[in-house]
Amino acid sequence: MKIWIIALLMLFSAVFSAQACTIRVQVNDFPPYSYWQDGRWQGSRVVLAERLAAKLHCNTEYLDIAWGRALLLMQQGKLDLMFNLSKTPEREQAMLFLAPHHTETLVLAVTSEMTEWHFISNLKELRLFPGTIALTQGGYMGPQFNAFAKDPIQAKKIVLMPHRKAKTELVLKGRAQALIEDKDYLQYAISNFPAYQKLVLTPLVLSQTPVYAALSRKSVVFSRAAEFELAIAELIKEGHWSADAP
Repeated sequence: MKIWIIALLMLFSAVFSAQACTIRVQVNDFPPYSYWQDGRWQGSRVVLAERLAAKLHCNTEYLDIAWGRALLLMQQGKLDLMFNLSKTPEREQAMLFLAPHHTETLVLAVTSEMTEWHFISNLKELRLFPGTIALTQGGYMGPQFNAFAKDPIQAKKIVLMPHRKAKTELVLKGRAQALIEDKDYLQYAISNFPAYQKLVLTPLVLSQTPVYAALSRKSVVFSRAAEFELAIAELIKEGHWSADAP
């Protein structure tokens, strides 16, 4: 009788643990990394999240949250996992950076009307740019651009937007003349969405840095951080932890 009770308790515990383990993952409209299609979230980051959750026997909950807001929720433990994060000392205080999954290239894009600026290639030339540059609030632009943005004259050119969609719309509607964004995202958008064809990618690269999956240190699932790291190590060994992995 006692054996049956113990077995039932173990079974109940295992089922409860599986049900209780839900990883809250930040997503937004950021193709090809994450996008809403056919009634569900899709994209390469969603694929990575699903692979990781399967290794951990967890469920996933995708939350459509603007970038700056998501960073705050990670600090508060109200969001568990984010992708495409540049590692900084400030962020490491609130998050455990698990492993890089991609090398992000940030580039400057200008509107097609700004023809004389289509070939801008360095920050010295950018200092002469006469238009407004839109950025995503909370985004990491790299040390060189951060120094550039602290110049009072250059700071007047910069406008911070709460999320990527608002930033892009500002430029497409002519209220700003340039933006800084992930190169792969811009190339995808220009190829697939007619409105984005108003944008021209310049040769100016602001940064090329590895971006990571990170776990909130205040998350309920942070107690399983070692398991997250082991699961990702297994995915890397299997060749399933990258943007292009099938």
